[in-house]
This record gives sequence, C-alpha cells and structure tokens, in this order.
Amino acid sequence: MTGKSGFSLDIDVNPAAGLKPLPDLVAFDLCKAYRADGRTLLLHNTRNGERAMVRPEVYAALRSCSQFDTLAGHTRRIVALNPGMQGQHADILSVLETMLKNGMLVSARQTCDRLKRKLPEAAAIPDPGAPVVALITWERPAALERLLKSVAANCEKDRVHRFYVIDDSRQPGNITRNRELTAEYSRTVRAPLQYFGRTEQRALLDKLVAQLPQHEKALRFLADQQRWRDQWTSGLARNLALLLSCGRRLVMLDDDTVCDVYQPGRQHPGITFSDQPRAADFFASEAEWAHQRHTINPDPVGRHMQCLGLTFSQALAKLGANNLKAAGMAGATALQVSELHRDSPVLMTECGSLGCPGTDNNTWLPDMHPDSLKAMLTSARKTESALSTRLAWSGRQQPHFSPRPNMSQITGFDNRRMLPPYLPILRGEDRLFGYMLDYLIPSGVTLDYPWAVPHLPLPRREWRPADRDFTPSDSFPWFFAELILVKKSDCMSSGADTRLDTLADLFRDLAAAPAATLAASHRDHVLERTSAQLGHLAQLLAEAESAPEAWRTYLEQGVGQLRDGLDRASGKDFPLAGQPAGLSGDDLVGFWRDTWRDFAEALRAWPEIREAAAAL
Repeated sequence: MTGKSGFSLDIDVNPAAGLKPLPDLVAFDLCKAYRADGRTLLLHNTRNGERAMVRPEVYAALRSCSQFDTLAGHTRRIVALNPGMQGQHADILSVLETMLKNGMLVSARQTCDRLKRKLPEAAAIPDPGAPVVALITWERPAALERLLKSVAANCEKDRVHRFYVIDDSRQPGNITRNRELTAEYSRTVRAPLQYFGRTEQRALLDKLVAQLPQHEKALRFLADQQRWRDQWTSGLARNLALLLSCGRRLVMLDDDTVCDVYQPGRQHPGITFSDQPRAADFFASEAEWAHQRHTINPDPVGRHMQCLGLTFSQALAKLGANNLKAAGMAGATALQVSELHRDSPVLMTECGSLGCPGTDNNTWLPDMHPDSLKAMLTSARKTESALSTRLAWSGRQQPHFSPRPNMSQITGFDNRRMLPPYLPILRGEDRLFGYMLDYLIPSGVTLDYPWAVPHLPLPRREWRPADRDFTPSDSFPWFFAELILVKKSDCMSSGADTRLDTLADLFRDLAAAPAATLAASHRDHVLERTSAQLGHLAQLLAEAESAPEAWRTYLEQGVGQLRDGLDRASGKDFPLAGQPAGLSGDDLVGFWRDTWRDFAEALRAWPEIREAAAAL
C-alpha cells in the first residue's frame, strides 16, 4: 500500500512483470459482498458459487467494471475514477487478472462459446404461420396513401395473413378519406386489407365485452377511443393491433413511413449484444441516400420475419453463429448477459430509420453512439445538417441484439407470447412498452436489423432554433417508467403470467401513494436526469475545442439551459406539470392515480382478454 489511494488484495504483486491486456472482454460478475473482518470482504459470485477475499477498495473498484471491456480498459476507468491510483496500472491489472482466475469476472469469449454451442439435431422449426400487418394511422390521409402505395409495390402479399388499417383519427373528413383509400388499395394489394375504424373497433369491443362482461372496464380502458377522446392515444391503436393478431406474429407500421428497404452506412462484420445507442449519420437532402435503396427484396415485412419468434440460438444460426465474438459484447453488462441464453426468445424485431428521428427536438444528438458523434464532428457540413435538417439515419451496422426494444417505425412482435398491453395514452408509450416487456420476460431479446426504412412525416419539417432547447420538460409522471426497471430485479417469479400480476401490483401501489410521495419521486427523477445530462454536455464541451463552431454554440446553450433547469427543479416553487398538458398540481396527480389504478385492473384481465381475442 502507498501513501496515496491503494489497491491491493494483500497478495504479492511484481509491477515489473506487467500484464498484457487479454484479447477478451470481461465484466464484474453478479457478486455480493459480506464483511469478513475489519479489513476484508467476502465476495460470493451468485452465478457460479466462487468466492474470494478482497479489500473494500478492491470491491469498490470492481463495481465500476460492470460493463464488458478489456482488462486494460477497466484499468484506465478505475484510475480515472480514482486519481490517487495514478502509477498503479500494473498493480490493478494484476488484481483484475486474479479476480478473473478466481471467477469474480465473467468472460465474453466464454459467454459467446456458451451461446454458440452447437445444438443436437432437433426437429424442424414449426411453421410460425403468416403474420398480421397493422398500419397505424392518425389524421394523415396523404401519408397513409403513400404507405399503402409502397405496401402494394414492395410487400410479398401472399405471405401476409391480413393487413389492417387501424384508424385513430377524430376528424370526419380524414376518417372518410382513410376508409376510401383502404377500399381503393384493397384491389391493388390483392390480399386481405381491412379498414379498422370507429365502427369496426366498436364491434370488436362489443364482442369481447359479450364474452368477458366482468372485464368491460378493462377493455374500455385499453381500446375504447371514446374513453380517451380528449387524449393522445397512440397506445390505444397499438392495443387494437395486438388484439387483432393474438396467436400470430405481428408487424406494425406507422403511417409516416415508407415500406421500402435501404442499406445506409458501411456494414460492420459480426453480431453485437448490448443496450448501447444506435449509430447515426446526417444528410442535407433525401437524394443523398437514394443510391442505398435495395432493389432486391425491398420488403421490410418479409425481412422482419427472418428471425422474429426464433430462439437466440436459432437466430444465430440464421445470421451466422460464428459472427458472435467477444468484441460484440462491448458495453453489455454482466446482469444483461446473465439473462441471455441459447433459448432466449426473439420477442421483437426493429430496423433503422432514414429521415425524421421521431423526436420533438434535437437534444438527442449528444447521446448518439460516440463513434457517430466523432464522425459528425469531423465535418462542418454534417454538423450543420444534424442541427438544421430532420434527415438522419439512425440504426445499426450489423445485426444487434438488445435486452429491450427501442422501437422503430416498422416493428415486429411475436404476439404468440404473452406480450403486455400498451398504456393507451402518454407520448413515449413505445419506451414504456419495452420496459414492461423486459419485466415480463427478462430472458427475451430484441433484434435490430442492419437496414433501414424511410420515415418522412408530411409535410416535411426541419429543426428550428427552438428545438435546440435542453430545458427539462414538464414530464410528470415519467418517473414511474424507470421504476419498472428497478422493480424488475425484485420480482422472483419466472412465468410471464405471474410476473404480469406483480406488474399490476406495482401500478396499484403507485395509485395508492400519497401525492407528496409522487411529487417527490417526480422531482428526484427530473433532478437526476438533468444533472446527468448537464455533466455529459459539460464533458463534451470541454472536448470540443476543435469541433465546428455551431456545435460548441449548441453545447454552450445546452449547458446554460440545463443549469437553469437544475436550479428550477430544485426550487421550492417547482411546478407539478406534465401530461396531459391541461392539468397540473393535485388535478394531475389525481388523474394519474386513477389511470394507474385502472391500468392495474387491465393488466390482471389481459391474459383472459388475449385468449378471447385469439378465439375471435
């Protein structure tokens, strides 16, 4: 031990010997620590049963190694977090190597070998059946017409069970036009194409209520437009899609997409697994990506079917099992890998998008993949495009598995399994659905394909100066979504049905919480997010000396806005506001307590509702 911060296992270390970084990635495994005496801790690996005695400072350092990285990378991180350990790199490397030998670190190479191990000869994979395709539309006949035209041109219709146009429009003129377009294209598509508007939705609900009168309230909550006539209800239309496809695979398309396939960016070899952000690129016009269109098999629906509903090992066989290498685990955590098995189901599939990134503002730019950010900043033209145009590519450059979905404009669902319902209201309903799905089936994975579809809202929009505003939004009650991730580890049930009951209990608990408790949770959530974002922007600004001036200005404004937001959120007069926008204070809390209570009832009824819908 030195006079500075020390790092020791009470073992002899020869700094001169050194260690070459292993060509493997490792992460601190799922270990618990117990105090053995005043100077040491007992580490117990809950996955493999191995044990080790360490000093408290070693345990503290190991906890920063939860993501897969090389031993050298972990060493640099430990030193960066503990400046007093400067000059002790060899000691730290030796300790980490000992921890690896003692079974306290998990190896990415061994994990890949476990996942790729050849399965014995088995029966052929059963025919999964043709999928249902749902086109979700809302007040945008021009966009729907463009989508239907691309479906007619590019989809292999004979491989689709049925197409539905699920209309959540409220304006009579738009409703009439959407019905006309569906009738017109039903002749062109030459496959079952059904308009599903107010009349059809009401008929479905009436049939379900007739079968399940005890669950009428839950049904109205999940899928009755009249129940939510004053709210934004994109989740409601998605619930209808789930009900119409129970027992089949499902592909959902937003109406502002184009059913076509593009291959942007340079493809990378290998297969990856993590929850790291997507890559991104930026364009000044649509013409810049026109040459990337796939002329062979431009059908994104068929492409989604390649792996949707398979197990992880079956998907690897489709994609090339040998492409899964240790480097592909970079950024994943030991916890995520512990939930990944050869029989982990591919519950959802996604793809990249070309065009509008689907966000209300462009404050997502600092959170893109670091390699994409670095590439953007080498070009003043790219940087200007990122800050001014809504013409971006966001996606993957190789097949990528993740623990939960991010959602894309064309998304696949294995609706033969117990998927959760959507909360019918609240923007960001797709992110919430992903959290709930991960809660219900922790071993499930989402596959993000390395191709993209155009996402082009009509009329075309561009970023405005006002869209560069990092001021924390009025976001009550978004803290509850993060709570689902926290509670996931506390749930010991294994089956999706029983876990669904515990998820319902979580919402019942929220509904019964005092208003002051909910307000405090909301404030804490805003402060944590604002503080983390402020630290990230400040770091980027410190590294932006040679970046384009527009980027430095963007970061400087963001830092100032976030500092003001941090001050506002910590003040005594911090307002309680969020969604719906017309409510605040006690009225807003009351709305969400009622909503959570009803959602809890709907979650409990959901298995019976799914069964009845499948029978219909």
